[in-house]
Amino acid sequence: MIKAVIYDMDDLMVRSDELHIESIIEMLKKYHKNLYDLPESIRSGLIGMRVIDVMKVFKENLNIDVPAKQLYEEKSDIFLRLVKGKLEPMPGLRESLDLFKKNHLKLAIASSAVMEYIHIVLSKFSLKEYFDVIVSGNDVSKGKPDPETYQVACKKLSIKPHEAVVLEDAEKGIASAKGAGCFCIAVRNPHTLPQDTSRADVTVDSLYDISLKTLDLINI
Repeated sequence: MIKAVIYDMDDLMVRSDELHIESIIEMLKKYHKNLYDLPESIRSGLIGMRVIDVMKVFKENLNIDVPAKQLYEEKSDIFLRLVKGKLEPMPGLRESLDLFKKNHLKLAIASSAVMEYIHIVLSKFSLKEYFDVIVSGNDVSKGKPDPETYQVACKKLSIKPHEAVVLEDAEKGIASAKGAGCFCIAVRNPHTLPQDTSRADVTVDSLYDISLKTLDLINI
């Protein structure tokens, strides 16, 4: 029986990909590097990863001669500034939260994002009251696709992994959820590079498409 729904955040709850790209482009200009010098195959694989791990990819593939931590700090400063002014929720977010809350399901966020950013999102859109548990990239030693993020979320929710449904948009996030033993609903995002959702139990086009019937399909 499903007891909890666990939300990824970036490009699942909020439309953030464009802001990540904008902040990366601005950060890379300092080093005379171009994001689009990376092949699309590498860029699409960055979706769902922790920012520090993304910066390691840039450092290695673009030959940037500074520590990944410095790139992380510079990118994060730019991104958080953009988030405060431009970030928007994904369609159907509040409706899905209201549906699950009304039906007494526990709710959690399990994101690769840092806690500061998660708190900005919860405050900006008045969402804090919905969630029983929050797991950030700061809470794990291994980012997605490693299952640790969702394992920690289930532990904090005091449930077994098969009692949780994870909502994800990214291939790495889906792999993390399935590796942890959770059910997974993939929510397609038309604004990001294409993701392989074949490992998900169910795939939908938006949060509006998720209903209790969707959860019933997984419960069978």
